[in-house]
Amino acid sequence: MSRTVSILWLALGMASCGCVSVTTKITGSSRAGAEQLLLTGTSDRAVGSVDFRPLSGHRVYLETSQVSAADSGWVIFSLRREMARQGLLLVDDKKEAQTLIEAALGAYGTDEVDCRFSLPSTFSLGLLPVSSGGSATNGLIDKNRQDAVVKLALFAYDAKTRQLVWESNTVMECGYLDRQYLGTANISRQTSLPELESYPPRRVR
Repeated sequence: MSRTVSILWLALGMASCGCVSVTTKITGSSRAGAEQLLLTGTSDRAVGSVDFRPLSGHRVYLETSQVSAADSGWVIFSLRREMARQGLLLVDDKKEAQTLIEAALGAYGTDEVDCRFSLPSTFSLGLLPVSSGGSATNGLIDKNRQDAVVKLALFAYDAKTRQLVWESNTVMECGYLDRQYLGTANISRQTSLPELESYPPRRVR
C-alpha cells in the first residue's frame, strides 16, 4: 500500500473522533502563482494545437478585442508567436494586411476544491487522551485540486472581399493541479503541466 493511500486511510479512521470539512470554490479569485502557471500553460496548449499553416505566407493582422482575460497579454503574445512560427507574416496596420484574423476566448478560468481532514484539540488513543496541538479547525491532511479550462476560436477573412478563407474551429484545452498536504508538507502532487511539478515548493517554511 502506498504512503499516500496509507495516510488517507489513517485520516478516514480518525474522522470518527475528529471532523472532515470540504470547501468548494466555483472560481479562484486570487492570482496565485500556481494558478497563473496553470492557466497560461493550458492556454499555450490550446494555441499550440491550432494549425495556421493554410495561411502561411499571408500578410495578416490579428484582431484581439474579444480576447479578454486576466492573462490576455500572454494569450495574444502566444497567438502571434505561434503564427510567426507557422510562417504567417504579421503586420501592425490593417491597411497592410492581406488577411484579417479574429480571435476570441469563450472560457478562461479555474475551478477549485479544498478538502480538509482535521482532529479536535484532544482525542482518545486507547485509554489515553492525546492532544493534537490545535483546535478542531486545524488541518491534519489537506487536499487541493484546481482545474483550468481554456476555450479558443479563430477565423480569417480576405481584407478586400471580406470572404471567409480559414477557421480554426473551437479549441478547448483543460489542465489540472492536484496536491495533498500533511501539515505544511506537500506529500504528493499530480499535474498536467511540467512547470508545476516543482512549483510551488513542496514544503512551506
